[in-house]
Amino acid sequence: MVPTGSPPPSLDGLVVLVVDATTGLGRDLAARLCAAGAIVAVVGAGHPDRGDDAATNAAFLCKALADRGLLALPYRIDVGDPDEAARLPGQIASDVGPPAAAVVVLPPPGADEALVRAFRALSAALAAALPAGARHVEYAPTGGGPSPAGPGTSATAGDRVWVRSVVTALAADAARAPSR
Repeated sequence: MVPTGSPPPSLDGLVVLVVDATTGLGRDLAARLCAAGAIVAVVGAGHPDRGDDAATNAAFLCKALADRGLLALPYRIDVGDPDEAARLPGQIASDVGPPAAAVVVLPPPGADEALVRAFRALSAALAAALPAGARHVEYAPTGGGPSPAGPGTSATAGDRVWVRSVVTALAADAARAPSR
């Protein structure tokens, strides 16, 4: 949460793509970005180790955000297909406008090393495909694993600070940018 007395960051209309936005830190980040006024491309990351459907999860999160009056659009990519990741910014640009930022949340500690490598390759392809001047952020969570609050919710204090810092940094970028 933003400290009391501080104005909330403003991301009005900024398009932000968040990969692995359907659980844990990615979900928290997507919700915070939307609450700050961003249009969020909620990207579910499909992969063989995933025990659920990334596309359905992205759609459910977008519906929950829409029910709060926020704007988010669901997408799904296959983590093992960097070419698909490279096409994603163009697809999002044609749907809602060019992404000003892309955030990739890597698997939590203890995840299969091959899955982490696949996420990093996806992240690199995505970064190369972003429009000039767009910010690319890749983050390896320090928390992970089950918690009493539910799967993917055992973020550390550092992870929660990171989520807030991304929103703040994007708001600072938006404030410095010429009119969108």
